[in-house]
Amino acid sequence: MAMVARLVSRTIPGHQVALVRFVAGVAVVALAAPLFRLDLRPRRWGWLISRGVFGGVAVLLYFQCIEKIGVGLATLLNYTAPVWSLMFAWLFLGERPRRHAPFALALTLTGVVLVTGGRVHDFRLGVWEMAGVLSAVSSGMAITSIRAARRQDPGGGRNENSWTVFASFTLLGSLTTLPAVVSPLGAWVTPSPREWILLGACSLLGIVGQLLMTFSLGRLTAVGLGVIQQVTVVLALFGGWLLFREPTSLRGAVGSLLTIAGVLFSILAERTRTE
Repeated sequence: MAMVARLVSRTIPGHQVALVRFVAGVAVVALAAPLFRLDLRPRRWGWLISRGVFGGVAVLLYFQCIEKIGVGLATLLNYTAPVWSLMFAWLFLGERPRRHAPFALALTLTGVVLVTGGRVHDFRLGVWEMAGVLSAVSSGMAITSIRAARRQDPGGGRNENSWTVFASFTLLGSLTTLPAVVSPLGAWVTPSPREWILLGACSLLGIVGQLLMTFSLGRLTAVGLGVIQQVTVVLALFGGWLLFREPTSLRGAVGSLLTIAGVLFSILAERTRTE
């Protein structure tokens, strides 16, 4: 999905790519609801709204960063979300992190500083790198909201199903990204037939990924899924270099390894506690 988004963002702004993806998700829910007789009645309103708003902000910033700073760096920054979800799960779900959490956070942030530090002289790029970190923080809160909405209630109350969570994400995500595409904050760029095909492919891949992630988080811890997600970072970094000639350096490579190591360290230690 990120690779296709990078390709189409050469001519279509990243925030418009994000909006099309969200609207496609709304259309899928509208079609699936009567076809499969889905129960979309919300039960945990607060967590659904949190998931939709923070998820929408995360995707909006992520797609804009793909356009501005490249798919590799944007994905690396965005996928530090599991570290942030540890903190939010502690604050809002009462899941106290182990003693490793501060070290994992420090290691991850050290890697991020190394990766981004070589470009601090360019203020414009620095702003988008900070936006990439903010997308990860927002994503971490969105993941925590999914877990809170999907987990079983000890008191016997019904949890949210994956389709309800996905519906809140796409609907509120559309509302979050719409102002960036319409006047006075933005303008719609009419895509060509080829660009519509790329936008459709990006939307389809994103929808499938979100549904699978939401389904998985009903059975996994928030950080458990992060082990698999870090493969995305490696593929995005390699793909960005191979397909789009995104610049890399020894400092950036070391920083990337430290960032991934920090996230994996927090994930694996958390899995050890929960198994």
